[in-house]
Amino acid sequence: MTLDSVCSPSIPKSPPLIARWFHAIDSPIVDPIAIRKAKREKTLANIAVRSTVSSSASSVSSVTSSTSSTVRAPPKQWVPFSKRDTMALEKAFQGNHASTVPVNEDYLFEVNITKREISPVYWEGPIYEVRRATWFMQGDGSKWLPCEENMSRQVEQGYQKYKPYLEPIVPETELELGNDKIIDAKTNEKEKDIGESTESKPIVPEKKEPEQILEEKEYLLGPYLGKYVIYTDACNAWLLHDTPSAIIAKNILTKITNNQNLGGTKLIRGYLEVEREKRKKTEEGKKTETVETIQPSKKQKEVDAKSKVVPEEENEERKSLDTGDLSRKARGISPLKKKELDDIEMTKQQAEDYDNEESEEELRNIDQVIFVIHGIGQQMSERLGQNFVHDVNVFRKTLKSTWPIAVSGNAPLDRPNGIQVLPILWRKGMLFGSENSDEEGPESDLGLLDGDDGCPTIDEITLDGAPNIRTLVSDVFLDIPLYLTSRYHGQMMNIVIKEANRVYRLFIERNPHFLENKGQVSILAHSLGSLLAFDILTAQPFTPNQLSNVNTTAAVTEKRSATLDFPIKNFFAIGSPLGMIMVLRGHKMVSRKTLEHSSSVNNTPHTYDDKSAPVSFVYPATDNIYNIFHKSDPVAYRLEPLIVRHYGSKLKPFPIPYIKGGLKSVLDHGYTVTHDFANRAGAMFESLKSGITGNLIMRGLGFSKPLEEAYPGAELQYRSGSDPAILASRAEAKSAAKLKSLNPNGRIDFYLQEGLLENTYISALSVHMSYWQDVDVAGFLTREVYKNQQLEQEQEKNNT
Repeated sequence: MTLDSVCSPSIPKSPPLIARWFHAIDSPIVDPIAIRKAKREKTLANIAVRSTVSSSASSVSSVTSSTSSTVRAPPKQWVPFSKRDTMALEKAFQGNHASTVPVNEDYLFEVNITKREISPVYWEGPIYEVRRATWFMQGDGSKWLPCEENMSRQVEQGYQKYKPYLEPIVPETELELGNDKIIDAKTNEKEKDIGESTESKPIVPEKKEPEQILEEKEYLLGPYLGKYVIYTDACNAWLLHDTPSAIIAKNILTKITNNQNLGGTKLIRGYLEVEREKRKKTEEGKKTETVETIQPSKKQKEVDAKSKVVPEEENEERKSLDTGDLSRKARGISPLKKKELDDIEMTKQQAEDYDNEESEEELRNIDQVIFVIHGIGQQMSERLGQNFVHDVNVFRKTLKSTWPIAVSGNAPLDRPNGIQVLPILWRKGMLFGSENSDEEGPESDLGLLDGDDGCPTIDEITLDGAPNIRTLVSDVFLDIPLYLTSRYHGQMMNIVIKEANRVYRLFIERNPHFLENKGQVSILAHSLGSLLAFDILTAQPFTPNQLSNVNTTAAVTEKRSATLDFPIKNFFAIGSPLGMIMVLRGHKMVSRKTLEHSSSVNNTPHTYDDKSAPVSFVYPATDNIYNIFHKSDPVAYRLEPLIVRHYGSKLKPFPIPYIKGGLKSVLDHGYTVTHDFANRAGAMFESLKSGITGNLIMRGLGFSKPLEEAYPGAELQYRSGSDPAILASRAEAKSAAKLKSLNPNGRIDFYLQEGLLENTYISALSVHMSYWQDVDVAGFLTREVYKNQQLEQEQEKNNT
């Protein structure tokens, strides 16, 4: 070590600056749902304006100018990406490799590094701003918001220029002199105590002067002109305005708070310091709560007394948010308050949809994809601030939460969760009349010589009276007559097929191992969506062998050119009116497996030679069909009588295992064990009884050996002509085989069990929309999907 290195120590480097990536969850850059909603409101406003006499032009221009002049507010709520995603984003940013990076749970979202935007991959959704955060500013309360990147760069440049992380170095000589002074003071005090000096003045401690901060200002440029930053230490700074009033306020606050508050916005360098500051605030809050609980002050008691009244109003407003637009009007909530509540609820849903707290793990190995098709009422849902994508995301989380319970039981599944759920949106693609035309052309029916002005929209022919009820009819129930109309029925099917193929291609591009692992695709369709999905499955092309065996009365619907690019393994219909529609059409359901061999078709009892037969047959292109419903669902109907009429109508729907917990699950478990024991005992008694009866009959006829050993088939021929039970058992066996060809369980209809305290009439109002968060539905789907996959793998092994 040289003398120069001791006398002139090297200047330490600045603390490392680790960036953390964030994305906003409010104030989206682009929101397709909000755009459609604004267009619809603009259309309604234009219609109302046209009904007036002469103020149409000025009113339309004012509406247009007001909609076009809206400026996006800066985001106030930010969520950090996971450490895994932050590392991937920083690597792409530093290396300039990929412009887009998949992020969040299951890589369902992607970030455009260049545009600093995050958007969903597989569905339509809002696009939010993304920031690479290095400096943070204090927001409301204890919130810390990431600074805009241009501002962070300027603040960091000033940080590197002024080096506030350097502490003043005290020479060693001063330290030694200071120690000597302290020792001398102690000896003098001892001498005075002994009595060497009779008169002594009391030692008064010196008052500490306020810390003097060396104000080295870094003036900002660009949109932050007129602001400057003062650095207080290695990780803190203040953002201030360079105005006389701000300077006066700063001087006053600086003296009052002993330089703890400079009167501006506090800045912190690095996300680690933000977390440290949050922990500090949390600990201080806990200490304060502990003191207040031990001895609450009078002021706190008054606050508590007031808080007991306020939540009641908030609860009323929250209830009005859940019960819909009609109840809001009834409760008399102002439109501004209603819009505020809608925005809060929408922000909450979007925060849940963009949730990334569980994305630290590696990408899951997906081997089961479930496409979810929505039903009616999407227009109303968007109007009320809700959307189908949120329901699907809730269902995906429900599947993951019920996975440990679903894979346990009598036949446990020793495998990781590989189920992915993706929404298929079709209602947004349905356009009626000139609904897709943004520009307004001249009206030829006002005396102009131009051509026809097109077909009117639903909004243009809607009456003004009872607007809430008419909105409910047009946004919800209108989808049903549209489905029954041949023109829009084909359009609906083509939109669903096109969207499903698009999502499937995207998924295969991002998950190439799905095909290598022989992954399977299932469809989960709700309400009207199940009708569309079933029509699409019946419209899929037959194989040449199947087509040659289709009888003349089959409802063959292969006229449409659009087909799915992938096979469907399982079809789950929930809350489905498919049974009623098939009865109205006169259709019955048959599995395509019966068409693989000509002999199976010739033996089926459903062949009709007359084309005027009362029943025609449809063949869905899927291996397994499930009809899941709640008994209180007013929209749902059964399917088993549409496969085998008499046998299916005698069967009761099969209950789905109850896994919600509580007393109901305990009672169900005891009932299942007792019922299973009773069935086995009854079967044993029936076999014993039939064996004794058969031996007595054979001995009475003079046969010493069993009938089937003496004459093969003799007993069957003898009893088939005289015993109707044999004929009934044969018919039941054929009926059971038909059901089993559509589902390996031999059943199609499955119902959700009611809770002990559940009322049928009350639950009928809500059960149709409650399937997404039902853990029984999620657990049942998980077990059935993997059970069918295991059966297929076992069959392949046996064949090989």
